[in-house]
Amino acid sequence: MGKIAIWILIAVAVILLLRLIGTGKQRVAGDDAAPGKGGSKRSDSSDDERQRNPGELMMSCAVCGVHIPASDALFAHGKVFCGPEHRDAGASRREAGG
Repeated sequence: MGKIAIWILIAVAVILLLRLIGTGKQRVAGDDAAPGKGGSKRSDSSDDERQRNPGELMMSCAVCGVHIPASDALFAHGKVFCGPEHRDAGASRREAGG
């Protein structure tokens, strides 16, 4: 009975060792491979989104200061706004002399 327990422990140790080695190889392969290919645990949709839009200019709202992508920003009176409410608030400040 003792010999069987030893062989089971050896088998478990070998399996764990092989898994650790395999995980290390996947990480290295994932760093070198193109996005979305082997080893990456991110979703494919987020990788696709990154490829289509690798980086976008972030702009700060003139009223609240929140940062938004330039494609979502509203521009009026030479300033950047996060939404129509702040665009209108910015316009009313301008008219009031602020």
